Amino acid sequence: MSEEAAVPTVAEVVESWNVPDEAIVAARIRNNILVAIERGYDDPQLVADLAVGPLVMALGKLEVELADARRRIEELERTVAGPA
Repeated sequence: MSEEAAVPTVAEVVESWNVPDEAIVAARIRNNILVAIERGYDDPQLVADLAVGPLVMALGKLEVELADARRRIEELERTVAGPA
């Protein structure tokens, strides 16, 4: 008789997401999803839906901040280079 590998629960899958300690927003998203699972919202499709919205918002914020950082770097580079 062969042993079948145990299928992980949705919570176990979410808990396995390796989120760096410094990634506060990502950790908050993961923790909020775990709370939703604890409250019975453990359908994998619902979990995916719960993750996508906050991830899109975080990505949008990151995109805006990155564009701003690029502009500031370009300004600093022009300042350091001096008059053309």
